[in-house]
Amino acid sequence: MRRLVAVLALALLSGCAGSGAFFHDAGVPPPTAPRALADWPWHEVWTGVVFRGRKVGFAHLALRPAAASGRWEIESESALRLRFLGVDKKVSLRALDRVSDDLTLESFRYEYHLDGSRLRVEGERAGDVLVVRTETSGTRTEQRLQMNERALPASALALLPAQRGLRVGDKARATVFVGESQSLAEAELRAIAYQRSPLFEGAALRVATTLLGLESDAWYDAEGRPLLETALHGAMISALEDAPRARAYLVEASLNKDESLLEFGLLRSAPIAAPRHVAALSVVLEGVPAALEMPGAGGQRCSRDGSRLACRIDRRSPHEPGDAQQAQGYLRASLAAPSNERRFLDLAQSIAGDARGAQAKIERLLAWIEANIAKEAVDAFSATDVLRERRAECQGHAYLFAALARALQLPTRVVNGVVYVAEQGGFLYHTWNEVWIENAGWRPVDATFGQPLADATHLALAVGESPAELAPLAAMVGRARVAALGDIAHW
Repeated sequence: MRRLVAVLALALLSGCAGSGAFFHDAGVPPPTAPRALADWPWHEVWTGVVFRGRKVGFAHLALRPAAASGRWEIESESALRLRFLGVDKKVSLRALDRVSDDLTLESFRYEYHLDGSRLRVEGERAGDVLVVRTETSGTRTEQRLQMNERALPASALALLPAQRGLRVGDKARATVFVGESQSLAEAELRAIAYQRSPLFEGAALRVATTLLGLESDAWYDAEGRPLLETALHGAMISALEDAPRARAYLVEASLNKDESLLEFGLLRSAPIAAPRHVAALSVVLEGVPAALEMPGAGGQRCSRDGSRLACRIDRRSPHEPGDAQQAQGYLRASLAAPSNERRFLDLAQSIAGDARGAQAKIERLLAWIEANIAKEAVDAFSATDVLRERRAECQGHAYLFAALARALQLPTRVVNGVVYVAEQGGFLYHTWNEVWIENAGWRPVDATFGQPLADATHLALAVGESPAELAPLAAMVGRARVAALGDIAHW
C-alpha cells in the first residue's frame, strides 16, 4: 500500500503530535540564558526509537567545530526498521549540515535509503538563495529557493531551545530547510512547561514544535539534551540511550514479526462487498486535520464540520470539465516522475503504439504495468527506481504511471488517500493517479488495481508527490476513524 513508512520517517525526523500523560509540574525552573555553540555542554546524543511498544530504530546527533573558523558541523543519522505486509521495511538517513555560530545553514549533504532505493540531496547557501541539488537513480534536478531570511537546517531544531535560552512561556520561530521535502518551511517552538516524569531522570523543559503542519513534543534537560520525544500521537517514542543500546534495534526489530504498522494505519469499517466494483458510496471520517484540503474532482464531493469529514463518491456522475490551464502544469517532469527522460519517452511511445485518445493510452499503460511491475511492499523514491527494480507498492505504481502518462502528453497528478481493502476489513492509506481528459475533467486511475476508472472506495485526501504535500495526511495516521458508511451502489 501507500508508502506509510516514509511518512513515519518524516514524522520522526520533523516531529508529530505527542501525549501529555505521565508528566507532572516540576515547580519553578532554574534561570536560563542563550548558549553559544562554543560553550555547548555535549557533543553527541543517541536515542532509541520505539513504535507501539517495540524497538524499531535509533537516531544519532553530533555537534563539532568545522575546519573553518566560526563554522560548525551537525551530523545526524537515523534508521527505522518495521514490518509491513510481511515484509521488513528499512528507512535510513545520514546527514551533514554546516552552519555558522547562529545556526544559519551554509551547506548540506543528505543521503536517504528506502528499501534499497537511494536519494541524495545536497547544496549550499548563495547569498539569499539556497541551491538544492537532488539525485536518485541517475535522475538529477536543481532548484534555487529564495530566502527572505536566514534558514536553519531541520537538525538544528534540537539545538534551538538551548541556543535561544527558551523559558516557559517563550516562543521562537525560524525558517527551516527540510531535506525530506527539499523545501523551506516555517517552524515554531513553544516552551510550554517544566516537568518531571517517570520516563526520564530529573526535570525537563517541554517544548512543542510545529513544522510542515506536524506537531512534536520534546523534553530537554538543563544541558539542552533531548531526553524524550514523542511521535504519531504517542505511538512512536524516542528516548535518550547510550550508543550500544540505541544501535541494538537491529536485533530487536528483526524479531518483530507482528503487523503493528498495518494495524496502526487501518481505518476499520463495516464490510463492503466486491469493493473493486463499487460505483458510489458515502463515508464519514472523524479525526481529519484541518490542513487537509479535499480534492473535489473525479466525482468526489466532501463537506467538513471541524475534524469530521462527510464525502459522497460517485463515479457515475458527470465529471466537471476542470481547469485546462491548471491541468497543463501536471505535464511537467518531477523527481518522482521524470517524464522528460529518454527512457520514459521511448517506453511510453512503445507501449501506446497506435493508440488514439486518452482512454486507449491509459488502458495500454495499465496493461503494461500489470504485466511488468510486481506488486510488492517495496518503496521507491521515483519512477526510475520502479523501472529498475520492476516491483513496487502503490506509490511506486503511481509514480511510474505518472511518468509514462506525462510522456504521452496526458496531464497526470498523484493522489493520496484511503481505499477499502476487503482482506483487512477497512480502509488503508493508498496512492493512485488522476488523468485530466479534455471536456471530461480529472479521471481517477489506479495502476495498482489496474483500474482505468478507480472504484468509489477511493477517497482522495491530498494531491502531491513530496513529503511536504503529504505532511497534513501524516497527521491523521493513527487518529482518523470511519464514523459512518452507507449508500453503496455497484456497477
